[in-house]
Amino acid sequence: MQSREKRRLRIKGKIVINQPMKELTSLKIGGLADFFVIPEDIDDLKAVLNFCTQEKIPFLVIGNGSKLLIQDEGFKGVVIKLGEGFKKIRNENEELIVGAGVNLSSLIDFTAKKGLSGLESLIGIPGTLGGAVVRNASAFGESLSQRIIWAKVLDRNNSGFTLSRKDMDFDYRTSIFLKNKDLILVEVKLSLPFDSKEKIISRLKETNRKKIQTQPLSFPSAGCIFKNPSFYSAGYLIQSTGCLGMRVGDAQVSFQHGNFIINRGEAQAKDIIQLMEKIRKKVKEKFNILLEPEVEII
Repeated sequence: MQSREKRRLRIKGKIVINQPMKELTSLKIGGLADFFVIPEDIDDLKAVLNFCTQEKIPFLVIGNGSKLLIQDEGFKGVVIKLGEGFKKIRNENEELIVGAGVNLSSLIDFTAKKGLSGLESLIGIPGTLGGAVVRNASAFGESLSQRIIWAKVLDRNNSGFTLSRKDMDFDYRTSIFLKNKDLILVEVKLSLPFDSKEKIISRLKETNRKKIQTQPLSFPSAGCIFKNPSFYSAGYLIQSTGCLGMRVGDAQVSFQHGNFIINRGEAQAKDIIQLMEKIRKKVKEKFNILLEPEVEII
């Protein structure tokens, strides 16, 4: 992207040329994005999508980048992160209408104060609501999709429409939004039953305690790097093949949780990918199970 193209895209929000993607992902890895924009509101977002369509430029919508591995070559196109206009929460008794840009942690704080339950298992996930919906975030047997009523969506042609939960094709760690990248999630309606604030806070503390004990939070990571196959956890399979501590450059399999690859400082995307392939090969050889990545490689 050149400054000429930046001048042509007139939005209220932020525009950056040659944005280092390692600053926008939880793994702290990734080359330059040609163009990084933060649309302030729906009009800004429509302007960005119209620009991408007219110029035939690929785009990538991100939340907090907690499940993304951007390759070292960067992203040749426009990276979009929703701005302040997409961070609103409206409360209607046991239902919430939430912007896709709201941080999941902020949403959970809001629901706890209102005495609304159902999201406690998701505490500690460092993503936005939009990212959590796209990947159907789940933990301890509960998934976000169970709480969704509908979602408002834009496509790359700026057509807006509403999808029901059934329309969103949820499954384990996936949804229609991963299968159709032309759909941009804008707003979500959630159903959350009332419960006592004391019980909600107690569940939050217990869930948080479990995660602190079992997950390596001192180094950058993308959370679980592989999906759990049927009958086994990926962490168990990885640990059973002797992969704990395995390292390529500054990318290392955590000793604390086998399904976490941590960045010890200067890891590159190629290091993560090489380490992932070594893990998959060992698990395949021992268990005849081919692990499927949970992290999205861009």
